[in-house]
Amino acid sequence: MNRSSLIVAAALCALAVVPAQAASIYLSPASSSVPLSAGTVTLELFADFTNEPTVGGGIDLAFAGPTSLSGFTPSSWFTTVPDPAFTGYGSANADADFEIHFGNFAGLSGLNKLGDLTLNLSGLGQIQVAMAINSLYGDFFPTTGIDPLDVTLGGADVNVVPLPASVWLLGTAVAALAGRRRLRTALTT
Repeated sequence: MNRSSLIVAAALCALAVVPAQAASIYLSPASSSVPLSAGTVTLELFADFTNEPTVGGGIDLAFAGPTSLSGFTPSSWFTTVPDPAFTGYGSANADADFEIHFGNFAGLSGLNKLGDLTLNLSGLGQIQVAMAINSLYGDFFPTTGIDPLDVTLGGADVNVVPLPASVWLLGTAVAALAGRRRLRTALTT
């Protein structure tokens, strides 16, 4: 094989290589509707470093709309696998409303649930939960190399709605039946 054939073969092999999927941190479900009467909504927070392990970093969560943070319940993975000296959450070091950070110099990989984020519902409308890299705990770095990982951050949208019309109709029907029974009882006595 001559030199130009080798170059063409190498170029074709490079094009055939599937690029690695970017790391991601996301909320699930990404979009939902809940009735205001539920009082709260819970979103699951996941980190996916399947294709490239990380030593860790931190994210900020910002909440917009008729909501406030009720709490964060860390998963068993979050409380046992990452380094407890680096891993935590709260509002003291948050650039936005709430921050979550985790890491381990031995490396963290795979798809893991970080925990459950519970929000209070305070009115009708759209709630947005946005994510950004935390300025104190910083970017997520790979276990090899010095350049930060390309981490996709996926927030969530929650539409807070009034009670469904079927609930109102059911309530009206039950009230009508109760009224009819009282009337019948009053007439027979």
